[in-house]
Amino acid sequence: MSKKMTGWSIVLVTMLTMLLAACGDSATATPPAATTAAAGSTPAAGAATTAAAGSTTAAGAATTASAVKRGGDLKIAVSALPAQVDPVVSTLGTQWLIATQVCEGLFATDDNYAPQPMLAESSSYDPNGPTFTVKLRTGVKFQDGSTMTADDVVASLQRYAGSAGTGAILKGLVKEIKATDASTVVMSLNQQTGIIPALLTLTPAVIMSKASINGANSSTPVANPVCTGPYKVTDYKPDQQAVLTRFENYTSRTDPTNGAAGAKPAPADRIIIVPQSESSVRRDSLLTGSVDIATGLPFDFYDALNSNSAVKPVIIKDNQSLTMVFNTKQGPTANVKLRQAIYYALDMDPIMQAAIGNPNFYSIDPSWYPFPNAIWHSTSGADNFGKSNPDKVKQLLADSGYKGETLRWLTSKDNFNEWYLPAQTVQQQLDKYGIKVDLQLMPAATVAQKRTDPANFEIFSSFLPAYPDPTLIPYLQSTFPGFWTNSTKDDLVKKLQTTSDQSQRVEIWNQLHALLYQEFPYIKFGTEAAFSAVGKNVMGYSTSPANASVFYNISPGK
Repeated sequence: MSKKMTGWSIVLVTMLTMLLAACGDSATATPPAATTAAAGSTPAAGAATTAAAGSTTAAGAATTASAVKRGGDLKIAVSALPAQVDPVVSTLGTQWLIATQVCEGLFATDDNYAPQPMLAESSSYDPNGPTFTVKLRTGVKFQDGSTMTADDVVASLQRYAGSAGTGAILKGLVKEIKATDASTVVMSLNQQTGIIPALLTLTPAVIMSKASINGANSSTPVANPVCTGPYKVTDYKPDQQAVLTRFENYTSRTDPTNGAAGAKPAPADRIIIVPQSESSVRRDSLLTGSVDIATGLPFDFYDALNSNSAVKPVIIKDNQSLTMVFNTKQGPTANVKLRQAIYYALDMDPIMQAAIGNPNFYSIDPSWYPFPNAIWHSTSGADNFGKSNPDKVKQLLADSGYKGETLRWLTSKDNFNEWYLPAQTVQQQLDKYGIKVDLQLMPAATVAQKRTDPANFEIFSSFLPAYPDPTLIPYLQSTFPGFWTNSTKDDLVKKLQTTSDQSQRVEIWNQLHALLYQEFPYIKFGTEAAFSAVGKNVMGYSTSPANASVFYNISPGK
């Protein structure tokens, strides 16, 4: 089968190339072109690649320009650990943290959000099928010593397709996934689409051994996922620690490290991740040398840490959108007039000020795609975003028939700045209009569980990072908690998936964006940067939003 790209694929690559400027990268992008890159070569920026698989042991893996020091334990403080390692069973991105380190998919995103081969050796479309064929790298080992085959890939992708969120996108695009030999997987498609590689970069699409899946469905966690990544889980107690030990037989790519793609040098002997819900505890653990990295810090800490020679602040710009998500299926918030009233009651700057503090580290930006210079950045439908409209609120409340019912808001101090502080400020603003909110505090993992049942809530806290393509935003799926079902939305999403002309896709996205600001299944407060801090010796920490949660390329430097 010839290695072809549809027009849609070239459009996707063009979009990802434009993200280069949005991310502040100074590299000069060449025009997008389909290429075939030998392993270890550097494809032109913006080019779609079909790369030959390079394999080597972790010890000999290629790295970026400056090699990092090898050995030692890398200790990381995070706000919370996932309830389980298996990423398929949750649509909550924070629940994918461990799987990101120990598992791999067929594709991975580079620093520009472009999908690159990972476990795939090459891929091709046949427009006559239509089919999408993936040739796998051979000789790749699972962490139990077995060799990955196409049967493992089929089992993993079939399970992913049965999951909520983005898995539902794959299910809608693909009629059948089958292995035609030990190293070839063929997907029969319902229609032409170029988004399969981008879709398969997402963490829930990771490949596990068929034996470890053992028939588990997409809602039943695999107790001990066996993956192909550079680290394997050797101790996991969600309330205490996760210990990830280097997988010495890891089969790394030899392409230069680039975001989550390319070689994974795995410099640390072990990665030890500890949950510390209080940000001040994470900061103090870093300052005392108990950990090497403290993640998710409030910007109130920035000045003090920036002046401390023992640590280095790390700022990731335009990281994610802070949001609230409504239950649109039942209860008071199923009424669009009430959701509209809530939106027009909000002043966004005080909400973001409460969450972030320093206005240099957030923006009052309505776009559901957070990079200001990207072609997907849109303000359609969001006139006068950020300012309340009291008269409109009163009229909409009257039209909604709201009777003062208490709205249950699921939130957590585990994500203190992103979830709890915005929720607290919104509660105060809504109280002025007689809209009652009950903030229900619980662990973040419990929020993830309870939000799957519409009987449990009216609102939950959330945040939304960037995705390689708007069609992959999980909020748009009717299976995503909140359960927004809308025929116009479904039609526009389908057009986005199947339209090849770039300008037409942008216009379709603008229409969809405007619909979001009519229906308000969820509300965005603004876009935040991310702030972490590392010890002065730490090497290899990335400032790219594309791989801010990637720890396997970092050295403690001790």
